[in-house]
Amino acid sequence: MGTNTRRKDGRIGDRITFEHTEDQLRVDIRQNIPPSQMAMLTLWLALWCCLEVAVLYFWTQEPSEGNAAIGYAIYSAFWAFFAFRIAKVWLWRKRGVEVITVDRRGMSISNAFGARGLPDFFAHGRYSLPQRIEENPQQILRTFEQAFWSMGGETLQFSSGKRTMVLGKQLSDRDADTLLKQLQASIHRLSAG
Repeated sequence: MGTNTRRKDGRIGDRITFEHTEDQLRVDIRQNIPPSQMAMLTLWLALWCCLEVAVLYFWTQEPSEGNAAIGYAIYSAFWAFFAFRIAKVWLWRKRGVEVITVDRRGMSISNAFGARGLPDFFAHGRYSLPQRIEENPQQILRTFEQAFWSMGGETLQFSSGKRTMVLGKQLSDRDADTLLKQLQASIHRLSAG
């Protein structure tokens, strides 16, 4: 018994919506998280900014002795790197969407912040069919990528030339399998013409 890949409601799980037309499949994977997790991420970002304010206050209040100014500068560079990472994840969770489009020309994928995002385009015949990424529960990085404070955790992949493209961030196994069937069916149907 096969799985119906053409669902009438245009939804897969809580985060995936799709739209079928004769010439196109468009899939949107929203990246929002539960309000409690968003509140924790917001608190983390706010406390991180408060920490830097405190460091800058002490940096400007005390006369620098020896290499203290260099130490403060090095610390602030590391702080800025992690602040950028936290802010990017916060914005991704607030407005991020993975957009996958399959049409008669090929497939495109993009990570969009709201309506902004540059797609990568792959012509039919120049990429392999998408497939599941094999999980390795022993790998600590995969566990970290599944956390809500990360932008990783992709579940599907395909290759095009020397590039391996990944998509489907932090999807459940069921949602990833359903999305995979939807994509493969649309690729077969739209690339045949």
